Amino acid sequence: MPLTQSYAGGRPTIESASPGEVRRISMGVGKSVIVDLPQDASEIFVGNPKIANAVVRSARKLYVIGMADGQTTVFALDAHGRQIAALEISIGRDVGELQQVLKAALPRAAISARTINDTIILSGTVDSAEEAQRATDIAEGFVKQQSTAGGAKSLVVNSLVIRGRDQVMLKVSVAEVRRDIAKQLGLTSSAWGAFTQYNPFGISGVLAANPATSVPTSLTLKNPTNTINATLEAFERYGVSRILAEPTVSAISGESAKFTVGGQVPIPSAPVCATNGSVTNCSPGGVTYQPYGVTLNFSPVVMSDGRIVMHIATEVTELDYQKSATIQGVTVPGLRTRKNETTVEVPSGGSIASAGFLQTTSTQVINGLPGAMDLPILGALFRSRDYQRNETELMIIVTPYLIKATEAKELPKPDDGFADASDPQAWLLGRMNRLYASPNNPEALKNFKGNVGFIQD
Repeated sequence: MPLTQSYAGGRPTIESASPGEVRRISMGVGKSVIVDLPQDASEIFVGNPKIANAVVRSARKLYVIGMADGQTTVFALDAHGRQIAALEISIGRDVGELQQVLKAALPRAAISARTINDTIILSGTVDSAEEAQRATDIAEGFVKQQSTAGGAKSLVVNSLVIRGRDQVMLKVSVAEVRRDIAKQLGLTSSAWGAFTQYNPFGISGVLAANPATSVPTSLTLKNPTNTINATLEAFERYGVSRILAEPTVSAISGESAKFTVGGQVPIPSAPVCATNGSVTNCSPGGVTYQPYGVTLNFSPVVMSDGRIVMHIATEVTELDYQKSATIQGVTVPGLRTRKNETTVEVPSGGSIASAGFLQTTSTQVINGLPGAMDLPILGALFRSRDYQRNETELMIIVTPYLIKATEAKELPKPDDGFADASDPQAWLLGRMNRLYASPNNPEALKNFKGNVGFIQD
């Protein structure tokens, strides 16, 4: 008969049995237990005295002592050689001290430690994944201490159940504002042609991207021997862009969640040609896809005091047509990426700036005729000035919430009360859509004051 009983805590346990059945006894090394026999015993047989020892002090009292880890059997016979008792003995690691340490360290948890052979099993309930991990760490430290003291090495099995695992909703706000300023003012002349064509910073390429906004004015100076053509260049451009991405995703404490919104950009590759003698073979170029959009990965763990530890990985990638490239006649936009990966601890409803970025770049180039361009006042006729300034500010804010499930009717959807306008309304009134009341959103037809909705123009 296989032995499946365990030794729990620091107290030996005896399984009751009817007459003639095998009784199972579990205890720790060095512990003892008294067994009452139903009849007077004449002989006692122990299967393995190295594991357990049986001492008879009276005809109906049997003392069983645990000697070493393992399993054995004990039989008691009467004067006629008939079996009056059969015991299956299981000697395991003494976890009584471990049980007391767990109770002191985790008073709110109901944890039971028991052994099966060389394995310690933790069972019961805890409030959070943190408490379950702490209980496992304590048990592993207990095992390590006893192994160092000369005992056999044991394994720890975590069978703890977390009461009502919490759910966490994470809201991440990625806000970025960029401002670009470009200015150009001055005179260029063919008299210093080579000097005005060189631009070490490449600003002229930026300014020339929109030639329709520049105001060139030609001025021709003539004398009997020389002709000088001068061009007045005046250009100014301002630009500002705002990016806001607010992904939201929910997950159970201790699990991971991922949220992705975006697409893929096809990028053609050039054909590969190989020459074999006088024959050249070319394989057609393929197409690879580069993803872009918003990606959010996070793994929350709710602590016992309600605080939330999160590992967050956020990535926002957008198309950048100013840094595009032409491949095989196809214009492929560049990609601008902002990434942030960190681990933070925040209370429910609290916010923290997990990352921030502030950058200001300023570039200025002056072209002109050496010597003459340095003259006071008159030098302005012999030089041109290009100026560019870029400012970028980026901030990533994370806000976790402990959440519970609710009824569907309590969650209004963005399309509640939305309907396409009828053809007469679209043709005669220029309407694109209309709103109507619904059971989930009876307030849809009321007049609102101020800005309404997530997306605002």
